[in-house]
Amino acid sequence: MLDALVEFVARIVVEFVFHTVFHGIGWVMLKAVTLGRYPPPRPEKYNEGFVALLPIACLFVGLALAFS
Repeated sequence: MLDALVEFVARIVVEFVFHTVFHGIGWVMLKAVTLGRYPPPRPEKYNEGFVALLPIACLFVGLALAFS
């Protein structure tokens, strides 16, 4: 029972961080790189996972370059 509760809380925290913090950072990064063309305005659908993964990928690439 405790394991299920811990897993539930962990999922909530991960979803919150992934979809708010990383999505916000990725949204700004993509708007700057694509000169405002992607992601499109709110009513249109776009790949939210890609937008949220971009800052994580940039972090890993930056760390790899810094420590190589």
